[in-house]
Amino acid sequence: MDSCFGSKVVVVTGASRGIGRSIALAFARRGAHIVIAARTADRLAEVQDEVRALGAKVLSVPTDVTSPNAVSALLASTVDRFGRIDVLVNNAGIGKVGRTESATFDDDVLQTMRASLFGMIDVTRAALPIMRGQGSGTVVNMSSVMGRKAFAQFGSYAIVMHAVSAFSDSLRQEVAGSGIQVSVIHPALTATDLLRDADEAAMPPPFRHMTPLSSDDVAHAVVIAVRRGKRRVVLPRTANMLLLGEAFSPRLGDLIATALTKRPVARMLGMSRGTTYHETILSHPAP
Repeated sequence: MDSCFGSKVVVVTGASRGIGRSIALAFARRGAHIVIAARTADRLAEVQDEVRALGAKVLSVPTDVTSPNAVSALLASTVDRFGRIDVLVNNAGIGKVGRTESATFDDDVLQTMRASLFGMIDVTRAALPIMRGQGSGTVVNMSSVMGRKAFAQFGSYAIVMHAVSAFSDSLRQEVAGSGIQVSVIHPALTATDLLRDADEAAMPPPFRHMTPLSSDDVAHAVVIAVRRGKRRVVLPRTANMLLLGEAFSPRLGDLIATALTKRPVARMLGMSRGTTYHETILSHPAP
C-alpha cells in the first residue's frame, strides 16, 4: 500500500458507485482513512467492504446531501470517529439531458442544482470550521468540462457545473492563507451511470461518438490534484483546447464544439477510440 496519505481522513460524497467509489478506493490504496457517504445504504456497504479489503479504516454514513440534518450527522460522525477532516471530495450529484425548450427544463435545473450544487455547498460549509480549526485541509469539488463550456442539450447540467466552478473559484480566494486548499476537477464524458437512462439520440452531439474516460482515470487525477495542490484540473488534457478556444472567443469555442461532433476530429484529438459511452455503459449491468 502506498502510504502518501497515511492516516489522512478523506470524506467522499456520492461514493456508492462510479467516480466516488473509485476516488474512495484510490485514497484507500494510499493509506488514508476513508469516510464514504451516499443515499443508497446497500451499495455503500459494498464499497465499505472493498475499502476495508485494501487494509484501510473506513466509516460508511448513508447521507442525502440535500438534507441539512444528514450533512450535520455526516460531519459529526466523521469527527467522532477520526477527529479531523483532511480532504473533502464533493462528488454527489445528478445530470439531466434535454433541450432548453423542453417542458421539464426548469425542473431539471432545480433538481440538478439541489443535488449537485446546494448539497456540495452545505457539506463544504459544514466542513470549513473543522478545517480552519486544524489549520489545514483540502476541498475538492467535482465539476465538468461543461463547467467552463456548455454543450447543446445539456444546458441544465452545464448551468449547475458553471456554478460549481464559480463557487470553487470564490472559495479558493476566501480561504487563501488559512492552510485550506481548494481544487476543482473538470472531467469530460466519463463512464459512469450519470447518463445511463438518457436516449443516445438525445445526448449532446459530440458525446455520441466520444470514448468516455474511466472513473479510475478521474480518481487518479483527484489524488494528484490533492497531493500537488492543483487549483484546477481538466481531463483529458486535449479538452483544454476547447476551453482555451472558448476563453479566446465564444465563436471559436462553438466552432471547436461543432468540430467535435465529427468522429475524425474527435479521433484525431484522442477523444474517440471506437467505443462510445452507451456501448461502454451497456456492457455492464445496471446497478
